[in-house]
Amino acid sequence: MHRDYAMEIISTFSSKIPRDKIPALKSALRNAPDSAYNDVFAAKTYSSTTTLLLSIFLGGLGVDRFYVGDVGLGIAKLLFGWITFGIWPFIDIFVSYKKARIKTFENIMVVL
Repeated sequence: MHRDYAMEIISTFSSKIPRDKIPALKSALRNAPDSAYNDVFAAKTYSSTTTLLLSIFLGGLGVDRFYVGDVGLGIAKLLFGWITFGIWPFIDIFVSYKKARIKTFENIMVVL
């Protein structure tokens, strides 16, 4: 991929993916054709802030998991989260935040 395209993609998505995944993204961009540029920007991304807010306010209902595409865990959390006396939804506040970044990275890599 053209160097300018790669730098633009990295600067745009660096705050939306885990920091430890940036080298993998750089490597994938080096091998990607220029035609992948528009596809990367069309990839589904998830907001960490939205995920965090959903987790805080509606996490007991599994809405945060539904948002990032973890439908199975969302259903399980909805049905069984109360069994843990709120521990699962509380811990999931921190896990879901990172999960949004990981899912965004995975969606970008699928496009590349």
